[in-house]
Amino acid sequence: MRPQRLPLLLVCIALAATVGSCSRLSFGKADEPQTYAVLLNGGGRPRINFQSHLTHVKGFAELLDAYDIPAENVVIFAADGADPEADLAVRESNQVEDFWILTRRAQQVLSPQIEYVDSSVEGFELHPATKAALEEWFVENGPRLRPDDTLFFYVTDHGEINKDDLTDNTIVLWKEDLSVSELRELLGHVPEGVRTVMLMSQCFSGSFAGLADPAREICGYFASTADRPAYGCYPENRGVDGVGHAHHFLRGIDKLGSLPAAQDYVLVFDDSPDVPHATSDVYLQRLLAKHAGDDEETATIDRYLAQAWDEKASWEPEIRLLDRIGRAYGVFSPRSLAELERQLETLPKVSKQLSTYADRWTAALDSVRQQNLTDFLEANPDWKERLEPEQLREIGAEGRSQLATELVAELGPFARADRPRFERMLTLRRRAEDAAAAAYRMEVRLGVLLRMRNQLSTIAGRAYLINDGTEQERAEYEALRSCEDLQLAYASGSSRLFETATDAADPPPFPGLADDRAVVDEVMPAWMGIRYRPPSEEEQEEEQRRAGAVTVVTVYEGSAAEKAGLRVGDVIVGTPDQEFLEPNQVREWTMQREIGEPAGLLIRRDGKPMRLTLLPDPFPIEMPKLPGPPKVGSVAPPVDVEDYRGSVEVQPGKETLLFFWATWCAPCKFALPEVMRAAEERGVEVIAITDEKEKALDAFFEKFAEPFPENIAVDPYRQSFQAYGVSGTPTFVLIDGSGKVSHYKTGYNAKLGLELPTAVGSADQ
Repeated sequence: MRPQRLPLLLVCIALAATVGSCSRLSFGKADEPQTYAVLLNGGGRPRINFQSHLTHVKGFAELLDAYDIPAENVVIFAADGADPEADLAVRESNQVEDFWILTRRAQQVLSPQIEYVDSSVEGFELHPATKAALEEWFVENGPRLRPDDTLFFYVTDHGEINKDDLTDNTIVLWKEDLSVSELRELLGHVPEGVRTVMLMSQCFSGSFAGLADPAREICGYFASTADRPAYGCYPENRGVDGVGHAHHFLRGIDKLGSLPAAQDYVLVFDDSPDVPHATSDVYLQRLLAKHAGDDEETATIDRYLAQAWDEKASWEPEIRLLDRIGRAYGVFSPRSLAELERQLETLPKVSKQLSTYADRWTAALDSVRQQNLTDFLEANPDWKERLEPEQLREIGAEGRSQLATELVAELGPFARADRPRFERMLTLRRRAEDAAAAAYRMEVRLGVLLRMRNQLSTIAGRAYLINDGTEQERAEYEALRSCEDLQLAYASGSSRLFETATDAADPPPFPGLADDRAVVDEVMPAWMGIRYRPPSEEEQEEEQRRAGAVTVVTVYEGSAAEKAGLRVGDVIVGTPDQEFLEPNQVREWTMQREIGEPAGLLIRRDGKPMRLTLLPDPFPIEMPKLPGPPKVGSVAPPVDVEDYRGSVEVQPGKETLLFFWATWCAPCKFALPEVMRAAEERGVEVIAITDEKEKALDAFFEKFAEPFPENIAVDPYRQSFQAYGVSGTPTFVLIDGSGKVSHYKTGYNAKLGLELPTAVGSADQ
């Protein structure tokens, strides 16, 4: 293990387009190992060089100062460096309240002007984030680093995927990029014996885990895997601060004082779809894949997990972290990859389908907005002239922004004057936004499951090293862990807020999957099962067709349209009550029908009017079966367990307390006196359920002499754990005499107790 020392971070933030000379580092005394750092944010170009990136840089600089790390040990590469030209996009300065009423095309043309400023960080000279500037720095300063020094390389930036080679993705610099192989060359200027710790928050950053080298002490932490984007910068640019990997990792460092602890903090508190991981995780995954050979990798990992769970008490911190992640997002806490497989397959499909729903609702909304704008321009010919393309080109970006403000000020009241149409617009907008938000939450859940998968793979990899690993493999893994274990020395007079991420208070509640199931039901559009074309101008004139009448060009086999008797060539005119007046109104009408409820259609076939009855189908979507806690008041799921001792069946007509516990669980033992009192004083039947093996229970009860429930069940396949959405032990589920869940609680606090509801028939004292 390397000696503990005061870290001095060297930070490079790549945001520049021109080459500028980097000042040489200020090095400490020859006999004092130092830690230096590099923060990098290329930015790309002004429009996508988001304010959040510079916010991360400033936050990091403040963090370093709080830890008594001198500014002379920090170098920042940012956008175009010291060039005074504006290079940073800040929030849009001209947001108009009713801007959404414009069509998507009009919004693009009249988009409010983005304000640009020059990047600056107080107390620091910024250097350009270009390959030339970075190479100049590494060539000049890299060789001057000494053995036992530490180089910390931080990236808050955009990243791009290399679809031809995921091992060689890139960091976006200023109007260029830096690949994994190119960064490897730069790090080649750093002497052996210098620890290099990467912290990367850009998209597809996991590719850079390939730079890990136990022999040269190169390691790091990454926001997401090589094939997944990182999400921090996108929500911020829509007006939400404090999102994503960089923000939460810096908070974790500030609260916990070390990178490994900050990593655990991010796993719990980063409510974006990011999948944080470290080089040591990747190393173990590669070992397991190599060891699996022709075998199924999942089976290999689960085999080593089973070996680990033979000694669960030895893995309590890891289990606690898994449980904490699950509890934070309302997700079942797994103990094997097999428990995750179906969800990992289903969630991406669901997210994509919800995104499709959002696009369809937005398209329907756009049709109504277009008709509203068309009618407005017909009523206001002067506006029609002002919006001609040549006029818009002449007034420039600033003029278009002002024009948008004036247009919406008149278009808004015009839209509201047609109350039925405006209500349609509001409904379509709400459904589009709800679908998009639910799709994003599905992506978050997928990210959470992938985090859990990574944690399980790491536990399995460590079990492999213990049982079957070679001395070299164990040494390489320990070298990576030692490299990653960067500790920050607190400034004098300060202290850590808590010791581990599991000590922190719960993050804000994440919407439950059941809530999003309700959203899906709300936003799922009905489907007729046709393709159609709108009428041409000739058809409208010659046949006196309305603009909303459409000709059927395809009827899908087995669809609601086919069952209703629609044929190719039929003209859908409207409903028996009203004709469709607007282009694409048939789509909006269909999407908003009650699925399976009869709806009348008025058509023309061969020039003759006809009426048909349509039973709309739903868009096909398979909701994921992520187990979650049953709601209070719902019917209790079956208890599928094996008996260890006593009766393990829920008795009808009697209250039953399911006590999910573990032999290694200290809070479970603290709760036992109150559990036993509930059994004695309240007469509740207690069933203690564990997922441990009988031999572990035998060994436990040979030594444990305290009172314990008589009824003990073993859940070897974790079926009841899953059915009851158990994300940590202890978990208490009270089932009333009618078989319904009357209480559900995870965790135990002696001050609060079990918090069981008042027993039926008892009086308040």
